[in-house]
Amino acid sequence: MGENVKVIVRCRPMNLKEIGSKCNSIVEIGDYVVSVLNPSARSAPRKSFTFDSVYDGHSKTETIYNDMCYSLVESTLEGYNGTIFAYGQTGCGKTHTMQGDGYSGAVENNGIIQRCFDHIFETISMATSVRYLALVSYLEIYNESIRDLLSANNPTSIKNHPLKDVPGLGVMVPTLTTQAVMSATDCYNWLNIGNKNRVTAATLMNDKSSRSHTIFTISLEQIQETCSPGTNPIIGGIRRGKLNLVDLAGSERQCKTGAFGERLKEATKINLSLSALGNVISALVDGKSKHIPYRDSKLTRLLQDSLGGNTKTLMVSCVSPADNSYDETLSTLRYACRAKSISNIPTINEDPKDAQLRQYQEEIMSLKRMLDENQQENILLNDRNKKLWLEEEKAKMRQQMQDEINDKETEREQGEEGVERDEIKERDDDFQLHARKRIDLIKHALIGGERVNDIQLRERHRMRKLEAQRHLSAIAHALSRMQSEDRDLLQGHYASIQQEINSKNERIKISSQKIKMLEREVADLNSEFQLDREDYLDEIRHLGRNLKFYQLLLLKAQPILRKNGKNWNPEKLMENSLWNDDIKSWKLPNDIENNIKLPPADLRVAFQKINFIEHKNLDLEARNGKDIGYTESEDSTVSIIIILANLI
Repeated sequence: MGENVKVIVRCRPMNLKEIGSKCNSIVEIGDYVVSVLNPSARSAPRKSFTFDSVYDGHSKTETIYNDMCYSLVESTLEGYNGTIFAYGQTGCGKTHTMQGDGYSGAVENNGIIQRCFDHIFETISMATSVRYLALVSYLEIYNESIRDLLSANNPTSIKNHPLKDVPGLGVMVPTLTTQAVMSATDCYNWLNIGNKNRVTAATLMNDKSSRSHTIFTISLEQIQETCSPGTNPIIGGIRRGKLNLVDLAGSERQCKTGAFGERLKEATKINLSLSALGNVISALVDGKSKHIPYRDSKLTRLLQDSLGGNTKTLMVSCVSPADNSYDETLSTLRYACRAKSISNIPTINEDPKDAQLRQYQEEIMSLKRMLDENQQENILLNDRNKKLWLEEEKAKMRQQMQDEINDKETEREQGEEGVERDEIKERDDDFQLHARKRIDLIKHALIGGERVNDIQLRERHRMRKLEAQRHLSAIAHALSRMQSEDRDLLQGHYASIQQEINSKNERIKISSQKIKMLEREVADLNSEFQLDREDYLDEIRHLGRNLKFYQLLLLKAQPILRKNGKNWNPEKLMENSLWNDDIKSWKLPNDIENNIKLPPADLRVAFQKINFIEHKNLDLEARNGKDIGYTESEDSTVSIIIILANLI
């Protein structure tokens, strides 16, 4: 059964900078409705958007978690995939919502991610006849490159990790580090390590602006165990749930953030990936698009299952109330409103063939069998040693009358056999110790049932679960009531002609207001489109300038460095090269180093002579007052020769 993406909106309070600039609040929060006033047309009606839940600047993250996140995390513990991601303009509180105030130690300052940790391990500790294996990973998408935040000290973490489509599991990063965790504290520690490696920087809109998208993933494999007295636990069904906690970088406009240099390059990549996300949302909602552009960015590929796939998804849209952020707030609300119509089909992930728990269980069984077989071999060995000892004693009695030399030789042989037996016993003991340690290590990684007898905890957990279910039911009832009221108004049941006239006049009035609002909406969309168009044109111009520079450099260098026209032809090289769409990079032919070479070292002297002669001629002509007749092409050719000569 399909389930739509749930979308909530959180409006942060005005910050000190906005208050100092005397900005006005244009956002109004109602029951499931957010309305926005256009500061340049205050007489126009407010634009209203309906969501699953809305929260003003005084709301607490705890309230948001209990209302909307609790049920989703519970589903993850049952074997579903879940995703919670924050979306919005830079400086609107996405990281604050997801991660809180950092590591202040106060529970009330925790964000959604920390509350998920506490919730998950609290539930696991009360599980009966169920064991869990919890694994975490943490990645960031920086300038369209995937970096592993849990192994940033490792040089391989900086590389662009590739994506891979795994049947039954979706899009994954197979080279990503995963860490086993056994408590919420372990998760806090790994989150802290990853955040220290995350890229942040100051802009005019945010002192600590996120310059990358991050995804913290918790994978939960669970196994049902049934155990009879005196027997080993029997493996039951295996389920695998996965929770993605996504903190997106915010959309930016260069005129507001003041970004330049490296910050501008980061902002460009961020905006392109968020634009790709918006295109995916639009294509999914449209219903007419046969192609969903998931491959346009790394972000959309990783969120492919969360948008239109096998996942329960919650989108937290963060907006600013200030009038100077009207365009960005309106754009965020529009995309959030579209996302409500995305339909996912979440299913429980049962018994994946490559489940880590099954591998662990099979390894435990194998080690136990080896221990049993080893013990049986030891019993047989002891019986054999006992028979040997009896035979040796008989031999001693028969040979008592033999000479002293034979007795000494017999004693020496017995000593060697004793040493050999001791070595065999020592090796067996080492093997058994290693096998038992491995079994203990695997069992130690499996968690669950540590607080199964805590009645107060169990009751508190039950009440929170019921409250979350009640809240979701209330939301569904309120939204259906609003829809039914609109439907009754359209159907129109009247007791008299006068009532019908009054009702239709009211409908005409409402329709006129809607027409004006839609006309204003078209104007706003055109304005927003123009701003986006200008951003795209700036990016195209920037890329075009860079492309022309490298084309000119290649054009000038080609005649000088040509060794073999066929091999040095750029078009031929492109034909023999491969484009990797996963990492967005070209792979050149392996023998390119052999086919394309700089001029021999002995040409350096010639280049230096040319350089010296040209400069000498220029000086002479300048002294004689002659017009220097260099063309642009000749000057460029000489310059490129000098540059290449210096590189040799």
